[in-house]
Parts: sequence; C-alpha cells; structure tokens
Amino acid sequence: MDRYKSVNQPNRESIKVKGSTFTAYVLPVQSKKSFFAQLDLIKAQEKGANHYCWAYRIEPLEVLERSNDDGEPANTAGAPILRVLKSYDLYNVAVVVVRYFGGTKLGVAGLITAYGDATQACLNSTSIVSNVITNEFKVHFTYDQISFVERICRMENVEVLRRDQHVNLTYTISVIRSKFEEIKGQFENNHLITVTH
Repeated sequence: MDRYKSVNQPNRESIKVKGSTFTAYVLPVQSKKSFFAQLDLIKAQEKGANHYCWAYRIEPLEVLERSNDDGEPANTAGAPILRVLKSYDLYNVAVVVVRYFGGTKLGVAGLITAYGDATQACLNSTSIVSNVITNEFKVHFTYDQISFVERICRMENVEVLRRDQHVNLTYTISVIRSKFEEIKGQFENNHLITVTH
C-alpha cells in the first residue's frame, strides 16, 4: 500500500431524526492522543449534549480502530460510525457524533441508522484526499558523487526534503514506500556513499 484516503480539514454536519439532533464532526487525527484532545474540545463546545459517540481509524499500515457508544445501547452508535469510515476506506480520521435527545426513543434500528446517516452526511460534504506513504533516509557523500546522487533523486517517487552542503553533503530523501528498498539499495551499492535512517 503506497496511498491511503484521509481528510486534511475538520468538518461538521447535523441531521434531525424524530426531534433528536445528531451533529457529526469529521476530524483528521494522527494518534489516539490527538483524537482525545479534539474530543475534549467538542465536549466543551457541546456541553448540553446527551451522548458523544465516536469511532476512529489510525495508521494505514497497522490499522488501529476503536469505537464508543457513550451510553447508547451496545453497538448502536460507535459501530455504525466505524462502518461508514471503513466503507470510505479512510485512515487517520475520526468521527464524533453528538446527540441532543429530542424526546422520542428511536430504538436499536433507528439509532444505528441515525448515527450512520449523520456520519455519511458529514463525510459527503468533506474533502477527501489521497496521501502517499513514504519512508525517509539520509545519504552522506562528497562533492565528487553529486551527479550520481542527483541522478537518482530525479527519479519518479523520490523527493529530496533537505540538502545540507558543507565540506561534505547530506541529503534527506523521501521515497514512496513500495520503491524504498530499491532506491535505498542504489545508494548503498555505491561504497562512497553512506546511508543512515
């Protein structure tokens, strides 16, 4: 896997179901810690809500998925939110759906539909991006190797993130995941170049 779908900007959408308001927040997240910090902000903004149900998917290569029903009947809130995230094949994304109870009980099927629909509505109005998975390394070399290094750096899927030029040179290089070993190997095969991570 070299690419994954995600979001770069938060978004918010609300739906009403039988008097209850379901407000979904889509959030870009990089870790559990960043998610819970954003969840705390939402709880502070939406103090009068009855439920703060959520799901997240983090790390496209080692998927970490969690969901929470926050007092709703088991698997009626967090699980439907997570199902929608999975159907969009999103990573490094969380959704929090805040419910304000409107007086009418929705039942299990109604809750599953409402939480799923709120998530769907929010994702439908969210810009989804494709991110590239890359690996980085550094190459250390002398000026007489610069044409060799630059030739490899001009290849597709290779990007020089930083060029440090002093007595010797050090380039920080990013390579798309599927080409990492091949490109790194080209540098390592030149005994005049040192590769570090």
